[in-house]
Amino acid sequence: MKVFYCAVCSLFLSTGVLAQGLDVPLFEDDIPNLGRQAKPLEEIHLTPDELPDVKVTLDETKPVPQPVNKASTPKVTEPVVKPKLPHQAPLRPGKSIALSKQQVTENAAEMDKKLNSEIQKYLEARAREEFEKESQEKMAQEKKKQAKVAEPLRKEEAKMPDSLTDLFGKTHDVHAFEISGFALGMTPDEVAEIAKENGYSITKIEHGIPLHRTSFYEHNCRRAQVRRVQALQDCIIEQARNDEVYYISSVTMAKPATAEYVQVLFSTHATDNVAYKIYYENEGDNSLNFTRKNLAKKIRRRDAFWNMVFENYGYPDDPETITWGDQEKAYMMARMQGANYNAYLILEDKEIPDGDYKDAHEQKDDLHYKNTFTFAEKENDED
Repeated sequence: MKVFYCAVCSLFLSTGVLAQGLDVPLFEDDIPNLGRQAKPLEEIHLTPDELPDVKVTLDETKPVPQPVNKASTPKVTEPVVKPKLPHQAPLRPGKSIALSKQQVTENAAEMDKKLNSEIQKYLEARAREEFEKESQEKMAQEKKKQAKVAEPLRKEEAKMPDSLTDLFGKTHDVHAFEISGFALGMTPDEVAEIAKENGYSITKIEHGIPLHRTSFYEHNCRRAQVRRVQALQDCIIEQARNDEVYYISSVTMAKPATAEYVQVLFSTHATDNVAYKIYYENEGDNSLNFTRKNLAKKIRRRDAFWNMVFENYGYPDDPETITWGDQEKAYMMARMQGANYNAYLILEDKEIPDGDYKDAHEQKDDLHYKNTFTFAEKENDED
């Protein structure tokens, strides 16, 4: 009996079981995009929709295998283009998301900087316009005030003075002034005598020739084939001596004990060779600095100079320029300048050199130059 049951069980277990087929699709398409028949991807999107689109383009140089069944083609959707942030450059493949965020932050800071710069320029331009407007208004008001002040003067037709005499009345006659005994109108011999009496030593004497005669004498010397510089100068001086126009033009004197220097300029023989300008200089002590003791010495020197000037010549006719007399004719001027308090006096007569110019103009017709043009004959051609 046990043998029978065992045989029945073995027969039951050995019988095949038929399973009903189920139609369960594994993929959406008939042909799965897998294996050798899969279509290669052209690009891969790496970033989510909230950030700028970052994609990697795949290598398209490799051959793409063709699917066996072309009945159904995988559906390809176009990539969605996300709008870019302002002033945000697109990221290249391989850039990380952290780098793009940093770049966005830097661009925003740059935009703020540019905006602040534009605002600053605008404010500066407005301030400049307001300042110029206020300046123009002030200038217009000042012009109106000046016009009101000048209107009475125009009505009176005020006349400008031609000289200090017309402006201040009678001025000092500087021909009576003396500087260390030297005065205008002195001859060279008189100056040399005064220099010896007052302890001055003559350090330099210069001679001169009227300019119009110098040119004439040089012309004659070159016609005589004189070419060397020293020989030409001797030739000019010799002619000037013969014509008695060689004169003393300047004498320089010094008194080293008191650091005083005087230079006297003389006119030509046409105006009697007299002094027309006198320079006086007294040098201060350049070893004194600006300590309290040395400053007191400088102040004493300054006061001593101006006290002597005003005691000897009186108060100036023009206190602004510290000038006596008329600067257009004859005048004296006093100055104290520099850290050493150097003192200067200038005494000049401008009318004396005018006589020299007048004499030169009258003599120009008496000087005959050789005419170098020979293309036409000329009677009485003088050599």
